[in-house]
Amino acid sequence: MLTSEGRLADRALVLTVATFILLTPPIVTIFDVPVVIFGLPLLHVACFVVWLVAIALGGWLASRLVAQPDDGRTTGATGEPAGDG
Repeated sequence: MLTSEGRLADRALVLTVATFILLTPPIVTIFDVPVVIFGLPLLHVACFVVWLVAIALGGWLASRLVAQPDDGRTTGATGEPAGDG
C-alpha cells in the first residue's frame, strides 16, 4: 500500500506527463483555428491555460507534499537511518 507521500509523488508524475502530452503538437494543433479571445488567438490562450493549470496544480501538490508530517524516520543519502557517527 502506498503512503500518502507516495500517492502525491505519483500524482506529480501524472501531472508532468499529462502536461507534456497536452502541450505536444498533435494536441496543440486542435486549438489552431481562427478564433480570437480577448484579442489573442485561441492557440495561445489554450497553451497559457494548460501551463497555468499545470503550475497551479504543481504548486498545490508540492505544498501538500511539504506539509506531510515528519514521522521521525530521517534517512541519509544511502537510505540508511541517519546517525551521529
